[in-house]
Amino acid sequence: MAQIIYAQAAFDDLLRIERTLAADDPTLAANTLGLIRGAINALAERPLMGRGAEDGLRELTISRGRTGYVALYRHLELDDTALILAVRHRREAGYQV
Repeated sequence: MAQIIYAQAAFDDLLRIERTLAADDPTLAANTLGLIRGAINALAERPLMGRGAEDGLRELTISRGRTGYVALYRHLELDDTALILAVRHRREAGYQV
């Protein structure tokens, strides 16, 4: 089972998402963060389930109805670790990692 580690930037992204959603609907914010964390935790069982991206990175698509989020991560095979680098709404352009 792979270990899941979050980079500080990914924690910052989750905090930003939570604050943005909580301003309008705290319940939606809590449910969305639970959905995102649940999807990321699935990487422990299947660390290669995300699609390949640039520079050896991977993207995990997290669906939320007609919208959703994307988690950018690197699978560190020798350490059996999924390093979560960023989490973005699908409509956001690019990652800052």
